[in-house]
Amino acid sequence: MKISKSLFIIFLTITSIIYSQKPISKRQDVYIDSSGVMRWKNSSLLPNQKDEEVNLFGVNYTTPFAYSYRAHKRLGISLKIAIDMDVAQMARLGFDAFRVHMWDREISDKDGNVLVNEHLDLFDYLLKKLEDNGIKIIITPIAWWATGWPEPDEKTAGFSQNYNRGELITNQNARAAERNYLKQIINHVNSYTKLSYKDDHSIIAVEIINEPNHPQKGQETTDYINEMAKVLRDAGYVKPLFYNISENWNNVQAQAVCNANIDGISFQWYPTGLVHNKMLSGNYLINVNRYLIPSDSIKGFNKKAKMVYEFDAADIGASYMYPAIVRSYREAGMQFATMFSYDPVHIAWSNTEYPTHFLNLLYSPSKAIGLMIAGKAFHLLPRMKSYGDYPLNNRFGDFRVSYDEDLSELNSDTAFYYTNNTKSNPKNIVSLKHIAGIGNSPVVNYDGTGAYFLDKLDKNIWRLEVYPDVLWIKDPFEQTSMSRQVSKLYRNTRKMKLSIPELINKFEITSLSADAKLVKEISRQEFSIRPGAYLLTSDKADENKVQKILSTREERIDGFYVPSNLASTVDVVNCTSSSAVISAPMDFKFKIAGTEKISGASMFIKRLAWRGFKKYPLKSIGGFDYVIDDTSKFTTAGILEYCVAVETTNGVTTFPGGIKISPDNWDFSSDKLWCIDVKDQGESICLFDAYRDRKDIVFSQYNQAWRYTADYTDGSDYGKSSLSMKLSFLQETKYPFGIQLNVSDLLKPFAGNMESYKYLVIKARSTTNNDCTIGINLLLNDGKSLTAKTSLKNNWEKIKIPLTEFQPGEVLILPESYPRFLPKTWKGVGTTTDSKIDLSALQFFQITCENRKSGNEDVKRDIGFDVESVYLSK
Repeated sequence: MKISKSLFIIFLTITSIIYSQKPISKRQDVYIDSSGVMRWKNSSLLPNQKDEEVNLFGVNYTTPFAYSYRAHKRLGISLKIAIDMDVAQMARLGFDAFRVHMWDREISDKDGNVLVNEHLDLFDYLLKKLEDNGIKIIITPIAWWATGWPEPDEKTAGFSQNYNRGELITNQNARAAERNYLKQIINHVNSYTKLSYKDDHSIIAVEIINEPNHPQKGQETTDYINEMAKVLRDAGYVKPLFYNISENWNNVQAQAVCNANIDGISFQWYPTGLVHNKMLSGNYLINVNRYLIPSDSIKGFNKKAKMVYEFDAADIGASYMYPAIVRSYREAGMQFATMFSYDPVHIAWSNTEYPTHFLNLLYSPSKAIGLMIAGKAFHLLPRMKSYGDYPLNNRFGDFRVSYDEDLSELNSDTAFYYTNNTKSNPKNIVSLKHIAGIGNSPVVNYDGTGAYFLDKLDKNIWRLEVYPDVLWIKDPFEQTSMSRQVSKLYRNTRKMKLSIPELINKFEITSLSADAKLVKEISRQEFSIRPGAYLLTSDKADENKVQKILSTREERIDGFYVPSNLASTVDVVNCTSSSAVISAPMDFKFKIAGTEKISGASMFIKRLAWRGFKKYPLKSIGGFDYVIDDTSKFTTAGILEYCVAVETTNGVTTFPGGIKISPDNWDFSSDKLWCIDVKDQGESICLFDAYRDRKDIVFSQYNQAWRYTADYTDGSDYGKSSLSMKLSFLQETKYPFGIQLNVSDLLKPFAGNMESYKYLVIKARSTTNNDCTIGINLLLNDGKSLTAKTSLKNNWEKIKIPLTEFQPGEVLILPESYPRFLPKTWKGVGTTTDSKIDLSALQFFQITCENRKSGNEDVKRDIGFDVESVYLSK
């Protein structure tokens, strides 16, 4: 395969680790005290003082195994070089924890004998690199999972290939293979560290098995755990043992786990579910309000240490979630947490490894800095301290999160980190030592889109890292492929302006990866910069210290491994709302990037009946952002079509579609135009349209209480569609079934005129012989929750519900979390019955249906209803 080397990366060597703010830890083994707290051995400095608590944070990472291994092989990439680069990024982000389930199917035979093959060699190499960077490790030797995802599974030699997940616990032949495997793997000697896994101080604990399925009898579970624990102990392993308790929680199994001879229990959290096949939009901070474990009746639970083996805000592209998740983890007593999973840089451009997740310092920098901030929160927030409920808990310690700003922020005496533009002033700019961010702040103005880091090495000496620009050219959470690039890097020269007291006057910029030295006479602290590593020194810096730092140059690796057939010279991403109102400014927004210099860009717009277009110039406002360079307003209601033409040295390219012709040309033709719906002031606002919103609806998960089907069928009239729901309630359930849609973007064009809307109108019907009662829920951005009910008859009706009928009440938390023991409903605080609904703050609209019965009715019940539309009217 031909490889493009048009982009570049700075490879952070071990010498750069001192700037990651987490020095290589000299702590070695851990233990768990009598109260279930994990502590570092012999770390107390004073007599009678308790040893320090463990608080480690990082990621999962899978390159030695499964799809990631195969993808690197196909691209002809050295897997060890790939590991070097990725571990360097983890260290740059300050991570000090690593966990992964080892794909036993790739490193064992049918009897559980360990196979010393390339997979195991690469894993050993990875462990050594993690150790070199001070990153502590928990391994999970048994994964069970097949190795195919996202590709079809292939048959492998390993023992778990022959059993389902439940049989690993119950089948005696499977257990015999597991005993053999665990004994051998814990005694396996790493050829790079020269230590066995049981003796490696970087491996601080073992989680026996990944996400087990348990039999109904608790004693069988306890016996299995004790059997595997005894194998490891008899093999000489003396460090803590963890076992999963959250994947399939019930009180019987939770008690069975706590009765077993293990030291700690492991948890997961996917607060927005998994695999939605599209990016989720909206405010999901209530989904991470608390990590509540139903453990009050579980004896021995509080004597076990607690760790998080996997978590992520899956399918969310925004950067505000991770610190909020960590806040809730620390409230729940977690001491080790690892996000799943870090995308290898060589394949992150496609996000094919786990498409529901997306995290890499270069390809998703805002999310990566968000996770870095979450790591600092995990290290700094006290264990078991509560910060209240949403929205008050958006601020906690030196941290804050904001959905409206798409922002995570750390603002302490020494560190200032942010994931997006921020107006916050540093807490103490004089004592500031570390800055990291994307965009603009009171201390750094930067018009690039990649991350940057500023670290104070000594008085008047700072180190600057600037990463390449990045643009998401497609939704990274949709169906992915190695033939589909979702995120793209650009090596651009950008403007940067610093407001750091030590660098107010003249300072020198010296490249750490080349010999060229740039000296600027600084009057506005502004300079041009390309991706790279630099030393910034004022004229007051100690020259001897400067020369010592310059004596060690940074290493670089040139080339990103993206197939050349994916290369495009120009990319345009449309960020414009799908609707607008008359008399509002023409608020068109685009992101435009190119590998060649962009000399101009224009928007072309027309009504459906027009033959030609009207042209409007676009202007750059920084980064890749372009807006219409005109103060025109919409004057007539109706559907408008539009496109964007970009001029480069390679000619004109028109989007959508990437057509090599301008709309100015008489023979321009395209069936791929964008549309905007311009509405009259006061026109009804459609919150839900069955056809329009079919890809954006979130449904309750299947569970033991119900089954459902969702279809799209004919609506009330020709050309109309409806969402047709059929539910079978199988048993009594405390919670209703629900569907949810984010409507916040639909309301933005109407934000200045929302008070005149008085009714919510739903067009729907029951599809059974009986009337069907449904709930209508409204969830606001400030956490307020309101509900109303209505009855559907067996014919199409427009049901008009006055907004005054909506009362404070519980709404569903959707998508539902994994693990499933977490709260399923939310009731906003501070909501009173006479509150006026602030429709401009409306985030989510829900339709719910309960299994309501009376008297001696059977709990089993079939319900059906069709919904065509929901809208706000005056």
